Amino acid sequence: MRLYLGYPESYADERTFKLKDLFLKEVNVSYDSIPVEVKKKLLGLLDALKEKDYVFINDIYYDASDILEFALFGIKNQKIERVILPGYTYGKPTFIIRESLKTILGKKKNDINIFYDFNLFTEETLVINIGYRETSLSIGGNFLSVINIGEFNFIDVFGNYLFNRFLRDMKISNVSLRKEGKRGKYLDKFRAMGARVLLKRSDEICVKEENYQRRVSDEEVKMALTPLAGQVNFGEFTPEITDLSSAIVNALYAYEEEKREKPVIKKIAIIGRIANLYRETVERIFGLPPEIVNSQELLKKEVINCKNRISFHRMKTKYNGKSYSEIEDLPVKRRSFKELLFELRKDFRKRDVTGVKIIETLTEMNLNSYEMRTFINELLTMVRIASFKDAKMIPYIDYIIAAFSKIEIPEDLFCEVENYIKKVAFRWNLPLKTRMNIIYFCYRHREKLQGKEWFKILLPLTITWIRDKKLTEGERQFIRTATEIR
Repeated sequence: MRLYLGYPESYADERTFKLKDLFLKEVNVSYDSIPVEVKKKLLGLLDALKEKDYVFINDIYYDASDILEFALFGIKNQKIERVILPGYTYGKPTFIIRESLKTILGKKKNDINIFYDFNLFTEETLVINIGYRETSLSIGGNFLSVINIGEFNFIDVFGNYLFNRFLRDMKISNVSLRKEGKRGKYLDKFRAMGARVLLKRSDEICVKEENYQRRVSDEEVKMALTPLAGQVNFGEFTPEITDLSSAIVNALYAYEEEKREKPVIKKIAIIGRIANLYRETVERIFGLPPEIVNSQELLKKEVINCKNRISFHRMKTKYNGKSYSEIEDLPVKRRSFKELLFELRKDFRKRDVTGVKIIETLTEMNLNSYEMRTFINELLTMVRIASFKDAKMIPYIDYIIAAFSKIEIPEDLFCEVENYIKKVAFRWNLPLKTRMNIIYFCYRHREKLQGKEWFKILLPLTITWIRDKKLTEGERQFIRTATEIR
């Protein structure tokens, strides 16, 4: 018998099963009777096999490894030829799985053949496997990275966004829903509806009690998932890992640094129920159309790529909200508009950081109509040239966005400025100050923007994004006021 243990489903030859269902059957507990938090833990079992006292059911604490053993009791008398595991179980979780199988099968020797998904693909294949809370990225079968983003995160972010958009669309506050005891109920409802949308089972959002109904387009889904999918491309400066794209790009950088050569990737395989949501990000970075592989197909594949030594990296998303305190202290002499503009052009060409302070100085000056138009056109020219691939350009991008949020923009130039703001607004790795300037731009020009779909998506998505960020109460209140979602 060949066995694949994965999420959401596992396979034993032609048989399909879910680990959580087998465990609950063994302990005689109904899935509907357990709390939501316990359900989440059972779904994320393979991501947490090292955890002790993992769940508490019927007055009993179960370690995660105990749950796995209970779930696998059904194969006690089976002869297992081979076990295939997702890449994200590499390391200690694999040891726990091996020991559990040895206990169940009554084996004393380590003669259970365990392989990983990436062992079934060539050395020129990038293999991505999506778990409940983790995703593994294997380059060539010898370089493995695991990032703490999985199916749960996509459903959680999208559901929360839908809920926040509902609040803004209906002009309802969190406070009023809490008083009526509806907030938790509605939040769960939007997560469930969001899951159905992401899994292509529906495209409709409906809350009959509030007379709220609308359809969700593919473009809305794409924009609403940018905090997780990301917009980083290979070659761009990535000071921290904030999303899937920055994790993939950092893995490629790390591979090149460690192996002293660029990885040769000619094929991409994505495994997981939400593989379609990874497709565009992966294709943009590599320029290759990925193949979506059904995990049951792994049992039919032969082992073709086994390496004795694997370089393993665990990555965690983080957001520090970088500021430019070193720039803030730079002095700028008060000169005429013409002189400052000349200096700005010179600094920009040299990538001299002093230029960003000149942008700030010009923003604060009382410019006449001609000077203002000249200044805005200069900024628009700069953003056409500026790239996230050059670390020295990023402060320029941030200060230009700040300028656009503060100055009066002539009608005939507004469309071009709006297009640039839209282009960068869904890059969630920008500094917090820049993020707040984008929101302030939207607030100042809300009358002009209120009919634009990107504007309708960005504001509630920003409220979702700030949930786990370290913001001061003032910063949080500013964003809530500017987005008109309380």
